[in-house]
Amino acid sequence: MRVQSQVEEHLTMFFSSSWTDVQSQIAGGRLRFTASFGRDVQWHLNLHLHGVPTLSCMDPAIIDTIMFLAAGIFAAVVVHFVFVFLKKQAEKTETMMDDLVVHSLAAPLTLLAFFVPFFFAINHLIDLFPQYQWISDANFLLSGYILAGTWIVATFLDEFLRIYGKALAETTETDLDDRIVDILQKIGKYIIWFTGILYIMTLYNINITPLIAGAGIIGIAIALAAQDLFSNFFGGAVIITDQPFKVGDRVLINDVLGDVIHIGPRSTRIITLDSDVVTIPNTKIATSVVHNYSLPNPQVRIQIPVTVSYSVDIAQIKNVLGEICDEAVKNRPDIIAKDPHPTIYLMKMDKSTMTFQITVYASGFLYNTIILDYMNVQIVERFRKEAILLS
Repeated sequence: MRVQSQVEEHLTMFFSSSWTDVQSQIAGGRLRFTASFGRDVQWHLNLHLHGVPTLSCMDPAIIDTIMFLAAGIFAAVVVHFVFVFLKKQAEKTETMMDDLVVHSLAAPLTLLAFFVPFFFAINHLIDLFPQYQWISDANFLLSGYILAGTWIVATFLDEFLRIYGKALAETTETDLDDRIVDILQKIGKYIIWFTGILYIMTLYNINITPLIAGAGIIGIAIALAAQDLFSNFFGGAVIITDQPFKVGDRVLINDVLGDVIHIGPRSTRIITLDSDVVTIPNTKIATSVVHNYSLPNPQVRIQIPVTVSYSVDIAQIKNVLGEICDEAVKNRPDIIAKDPHPTIYLMKMDKSTMTFQITVYASGFLYNTIILDYMNVQIVERFRKEAILLS
C-alpha cells in the first residue's frame, strides 16, 4: 500500500494542472492507474510487477525515478494523441496555417512531455550516482527547452516556405524561384539551429566569440570565391521579381535577338532567329537594356514600302492599297491583327518616284516574314490587274 500511495502521489503531482483525478489499484501483480480529464476522457497505465524486486524494498530515489519515467511516457502518449486529434481538425479547415502550426508543435512538444519528467527522474536518481551531478543542473532543463523551441521555429519556417513559397513559385513558368525557395529553406534552418546551439553553449560559459568570428571569416571567403556566382544568382532573382521577360518572349539583349527558352539561377538562354542558342549571364542582363517584343502584347508593327512614279494618281494608289489591306485583314485574321487597323501614308517623294508606306500589325512576333511575303504578293498581283507600274 505504501508503494501504491507513493505512485499515486507522484502521478497526481505531475498531472495536477490538467487532470482532475488520479486513482490506482494493485491486482494480480499489476499496478493500474486511471487518470480522468473532464467527464468523459480517461487514460489508463498498467505496470507489471512480476519478476521485479518489491518496490517497498527499493531505494525511494529509484521508486521516484521509475514513477517519473512512467509519467513521462504516459504524458508523451497523451500529447501525441492530442496532436493527432488536432491534426484531423486542422485538415477540415481551408487555411493551411493551422496545419502548419500543428505540424511544427507536434514532435517537439511530444518529446518535451517526456523530457521534463525524465529530468526530474534524473534529479531523484543523481544521489546514487554523484559523478553525474552536472546533469541535475538547471541549465540542462533549460537546454531542453531551447532545443524544443529551436526545433519548433525551424520546422515552422521550413514548412511555411515549403507551402507558401512553393505555391507562389508555381505561379511562374521559370524554375528559378523554385530553387530560390529551396535555398531559403536550407539557409533558414541552418541559421536557426546555429543560433539555438550557440545560445546553449553560452549557458555552460563556453566562449562562442571564436565560433562567430570563424563563421564570419568563412562567409566572407565563400562570398569572395563565389562572387560571380552570387552576382548571377541575384541577377536571376531580379529577373524573377522585376519580370522584364519570361520564357517564350522575344527579346533583344546586347544585340542578341531571339526567344527566351530558359531562365536559370546563373544565366538565361536565348534561341536566335538563326536557331543558335546564346547564353547570357544574369548579371549582364540585370545591367543591360532589354527590348521585349512580347510586351505589353505580342503584336508587332510591320512597315511595307511601295514606290511608284508620279504618273500614277495618288488617290488611286491609296484606294488600291486600302482594298489590299482590307482583304488581308479579312482573309488572314490568324496572322494580321484587325486592331489597330492598317494605315497607308505617302512618306517620301524623290525626283521621279513617290514612296507610300503600308503599316500593318502582326498578331504575333513570329509572323513578320509570313506577312511581308503575303502582302508583297497581293500588291504585285493587284498592281498588274490595275496596270500600275512599280518603280
